[in-house]
Amino acid sequence: MVDASDGNTSHNSVSDTASDLVNMTHASPDALAAYYDKWATSYEKDLLAMGYRAPAEAAKLIRQHGIATNNPILDAGCGTGLTGLELSNQGYSHITGIDISPESLKQAKTKGCYQTLKIQNMNQQLDFANDSFAAAQCIGALTYVDNIEGLMREFSRLVQAGGIIVFSHRVDLYDGKFANTLQALDDDGTWSLIDHSPPRPYIPDHADFGDEKTIHYDIYRVH
Repeated sequence: MVDASDGNTSHNSVSDTASDLVNMTHASPDALAAYYDKWATSYEKDLLAMGYRAPAEAAKLIRQHGIATNNPILDAGCGTGLTGLELSNQGYSHITGIDISPESLKQAKTKGCYQTLKIQNMNQQLDFANDSFAAAQCIGALTYVDNIEGLMREFSRLVQAGGIIVFSHRVDLYDGKFANTLQALDDDGTWSLIDHSPPRPYIPDHADFGDEKTIHYDIYRVH
């Protein structure tokens, strides 16, 4: 296993499962669910110890871009609920979480910030009606999505016109194919780009990520 520690995080402060994170980039849905099921009980402790702050940053972006706190929000790839908890800290109370890991969703339920939690594979159609949400976020989960265009069109179907979609993606994976997929939805009038951030820290104290793997935050307005 890869040692998750570096000069900032001691070997004993994170679990062995956390140190395997770099190997999950191309995992199958079943392997991914099993991995996050195994990690669920120590996931938050490990990530926070390694400096993970993306959920808080994303929640602030949703609030800053005018989504009222009484509006419904989709938290896609919610994991154990760090993302939903940060939305709740910003005042949001109508949050729906989806994730592929049942054990992670059990942990998310204990947060008390979700109205609804569902097991969903984001490579498939999502089980919600059109225009169900004022905003959707997907933080730290696009690495595991094979059909990026399909998922972004699903988010655009689920988010009301005028609402926003916020997601993060690793800079090292933000290649021409990914960027072209996003641009195609802009070109056909599905959405328009509001903001594309410069590279931001991802998991700064993870030995395999650190300063080498950063993320962009993108925000799109649904038409």
